[in-house]
Amino acid sequence: MHRIFAFFQKILRPYHGSVKFKNIISQSIREIGLWYGPKTYEIYGLAKLSILCFLGTNLTQIIALIMARDDTKRIFAYFSVLSFCTMGFLKLWSLFRKEKRWRSIINQASSLENEQLNNSYTPYEYESDEESDYGFSKYIDSYTKNFFLISTRLFQIYIFTAIVYMVSPFLEHGIYLYTGQPINSIPHILPGWYPLDRYTFAYIVTIFVEMLAALYCVKVHIAFDLTVIGLMIFIRGQFSCLHDYSELIGGKGKSCDISKRRDERALYRIKNCHRIHVLLIKTNHELNELIRNILGIYFFVATFTLCSVAMQLSWEQVSVMQLTSLLQYMGATLTQLFLFCHYGNAVLNESCVGQGRGPSCATIWCLSVKVRREIAILCVGMSRCYRLNAGPFNLLNLPSFIQIIRTAYSYYALLRQTTK
Repeated sequence: MHRIFAFFQKILRPYHGSVKFKNIISQSIREIGLWYGPKTYEIYGLAKLSILCFLGTNLTQIIALIMARDDTKRIFAYFSVLSFCTMGFLKLWSLFRKEKRWRSIINQASSLENEQLNNSYTPYEYESDEESDYGFSKYIDSYTKNFFLISTRLFQIYIFTAIVYMVSPFLEHGIYLYTGQPINSIPHILPGWYPLDRYTFAYIVTIFVEMLAALYCVKVHIAFDLTVIGLMIFIRGQFSCLHDYSELIGGKGKSCDISKRRDERALYRIKNCHRIHVLLIKTNHELNELIRNILGIYFFVATFTLCSVAMQLSWEQVSVMQLTSLLQYMGATLTQLFLFCHYGNAVLNESCVGQGRGPSCATIWCLSVKVRREIAILCVGMSRCYRLNAGPFNLLNLPSFIQIIRTAYSYYALLRQTTK
């Protein structure tokens, strides 16, 4: 019993006190029972019960969806919840089955940060022209604080949505009892096929299973979303840091005389910029391979879900609690979709460096012709943009988000016109 209460306490607590990019991600993944030990594919004991409840409720939802094939309203109501739970299962499967790849990309990012924060003195990184050592730490602190803020807000939004969703059926049932309105069935947290509702003990156990499954599903979404968003924030922040660092390849340029020592320092910085750039490209490619299929499915499901919510909102008989549940569910879906598209768009914009930024702004007048040639090659290499994909057809950017919103709104407007 103590472990059960400890598990629920871990589920409901917000993030606090952590300033490490890797720690925030690791904490969220461990809270769903994964990556606890050094062994791959190891699952925490109590999480197995949560996963079993989660899969069981998904199965009952599928059965209920099949049984309601002649009832359009019930089909749309079931589909909205089932799609959210199905995406949770796909995210859980990705974190579990591809644990080695996820760990590799996270450790790779963390190693780069540690190297930049603990960079030792090199004979080429000397002070010249009143130039001090370049501070990687301020960039790392900046995007880590941004990630910490996003993780806290995302946690609060998801948990608030989960609480409202779990409480609303029972609150609506109580209002019906108080006002004397007819009641068709007893309340459930998750819609599904429940043949044992006539037994009190079985109903109580079912509600407990639904509550555990709903909370675990939300935590899976939090863990996966924070992992993906955190890596996108890392890539964007490191690209921005790299562009500013590459501007200092030749120093501040206050001394115009060409020296061998300054050329050696410039060549060292060029090699360092190239190494970091290649590492970021590799990280972006590996992340894209891990998320493109899941987010491609999610884009389709999110579009269909928003359209189904729009159809339910167009119905004349929608109770206050149903309206509240639909609106907060739609808000959570849009928030999740916007964060993916926003930071995917940020990676796209920061990955390429144009004229007037990066190595093209280096003080080449105090460097030799050979070093200038190397800077020109570096400029060409850093001028390419790198994208994140959501399936085979969509890009992870803001235009894709706007297109989904337009599709859902057009569908809602069409339904409103046809019902008049």
